[in-house]
Amino acid sequence: MGTFKFRILSLVLVLMSVFIPVGSAFAASTFDVTITATPTFISISNDTATWVMGAILEGTTYWWSSTGNAPAEPFVDGGMKSTITNGSSVPITLSIHAHDFTGGVGWALSNTTVGSNIVMLYAGNTSTVNAAGMKNLTDTWSQTMATGFSGATLKWCMKLATGTFTDGVGKSGTVTVTAAAT
Repeated sequence: MGTFKFRILSLVLVLMSVFIPVGSAFAASTFDVTITATPTFISISNDTATWVMGAILEGTTYWWSSTGNAPAEPFVDGGMKSTITNGSSVPITLSIHAHDFTGGVGWALSNTTVGSNIVMLYAGNTSTVNAAGMKNLTDTWSQTMATGFSGATLKWCMKLATGTFTDGVGKSGTVTVTAAAT
């Protein structure tokens, strides 16, 4: 029986020498690669979604600010009306534009002057510094409100300058803020 065991052992050693080259070492036959990625996720919200003005007068300027009056200059967070919250995973650019007012004869938005059923609407934030630097909103194009914005919040306000009216029908307008990856 000892010879049989010797022959089996010899056969195993011969097979090993055929399939495993001399001087070879056993090594790992697999490895892992860890992949880390952050999706481009764009998310913004605004804490105040309406501006209820009630009855307004011709040729008057109205403020959507913390006090309802022109904020102190330079603009600071405490003078602004609303807060945009940034939940994005990447820096973003905020763009803003408005739409002409509807209701009755409606009001057109102008970037030059108020007039008969023509108003001017402006938006600003704490990086705007003052009223002169506010964005004049029209129905024609979007304007950049903030670029490379990666902060958690941005405070902002608006002002409306009225012209003259040809009817007393309630008006409604919309301001749209859009975020895109910078």
